[in-house]
Amino acid sequence: MLRRQLLPLALMYAHHEEPIEGRTRLQKMIFLLQKKFEEDDGGLPISDKYNFTAYDYGPFSQPLYADLDELRGEDSDKNKLVVERSDTFDRGKVKYRYELTPAGTTFIEDELADDAKFQEILRRAEEIKEEFNHLSLSQVIERVYSEYPEYAENSVL
Repeated sequence: MLRRQLLPLALMYAHHEEPIEGRTRLQKMIFLLQKKFEEDDGGLPISDKYNFTAYDYGPFSQPLYADLDELRGEDSDKNKLVVERSDTFDRGKVKYRYELTPAGTTFIEDELADDAKFQEILRRAEEIKEEFNHLSLSQVIERVYSEYPEYAENSVL
């Protein structure tokens, strides 16, 4: 497991394992979690973070999707730590929801409970999830754009 995968795992575990609604929201929350580390103590080691670029709806990292595929156990049933659920709405639009599987919860509680680095990530993930998981997606994007305008330069909004 890559150390950066601790970021989405911590976000999904935070706030009583409340699901994260939407791919765009997950991208923004991971981005904000990393920014919280930069503001608090200079950031994460380069191997522990995602590189974000300005894209259609703000900060975007393609490797985050690859890591989610790995956490979802695309290659093996035994490695399913995360589940991606989808709902189809009007005009075929799909909304995704991310949450831990029981195996993911067990992994965190058995393997990461004593990991000081994970606990620090989790502490900050609690703050981000509490602040942003209940906002509308447009409010999340607006906050990201106002705080990090350089990531709005390629926006379709």
